[in-house]
Amino acid sequence: MALKKPTFEAEPTSNAAAADTGADTAVLERETPSNETAAAPAAAPAAAAPAAAPTAPAIVKTVNTAVGAVNDAAAKAKAFQKEFSEMKGASDFSFGNYRVFKGNNGSIVESNGDQDDLGRWVQMRMISWDEHFEISPGEQSASTKDYVAYSKDGKVIDSVIGDEQKTWVGKAVADYVAYLQDDKDGEGFASAKCRRFIDVGGALLTCENGDDAPLGTVIQITLSESSIPSFTRYEQELKDRARCVAMGIPGFTLPEDPFTVYFIRELASKGNNKWTKLKLSGSLPAKI
Repeated sequence: MALKKPTFEAEPTSNAAAADTGADTAVLERETPSNETAAAPAAAPAAAAPAAAPTAPAIVKTVNTAVGAVNDAAAKAKAFQKEFSEMKGASDFSFGNYRVFKGNNGSIVESNGDQDDLGRWVQMRMISWDEHFEISPGEQSASTKDYVAYSKDGKVIDSVIGDEQKTWVGKAVADYVAYLQDDKDGEGFASAKCRRFIDVGGALLTCENGDDAPLGTVIQITLSESSIPSFTRYEQELKDRARCVAMGIPGFTLPEDPFTVYFIRELASKGNNKWTKLKLSGSLPAKI
């Protein structure tokens, strides 16, 4: 609503002369030389002019601008939250649908097909993500790969590589892990377990080895258990920031495009084991 400019009303003044009190007043007179004039009283200092008040249109424009900025930020925050929730499950990451890249031997390398090496970092625009679970014997060899099974929710077996284990499809993951660990007849796999992975689909924008990379295509980056904490932390930080922006809390903003991210390789080790994990960042650090 437009503000009404205030008006000021002057105090009323009387045109009538001051009334005589009627009291007798004694006046002491002295003679003044004819060539002497009476001194005029000093002029009173001029009153300071009041500061000009902002006009109503200026106030309205300022208020509307501030309100508009808050509304724009809140709309952007809601759009981010909506897009992120819609990303989960937006792509079918079944085997063969995408070129799959993982952290391996200090780089981000294709795990099948041409086995392209993207280098130590890639920048991509996320369009989808999902999770899957892999049940494995804990040993890597030609004779054990047939025991590898997959689950969408980590509760029920969806598929098994080997034909002999197909009967486990539709059965409980926990029961299959126990079956693999069973040392009956000396054929058990003590290290068998179920592991969680996150698959991220996105448009590959650039990477360290750009000249040899499939730029301008949608690829899949699969994050192992050691890389998942970086993904969930990035996700949570963006969600919290979006909430603060939507609430109008000063000092909080969203990136221009929160879903354009860098995947950066990190070298990890524990005991004699060494591996490559990936972390997410909104910018590329000076030192990798």
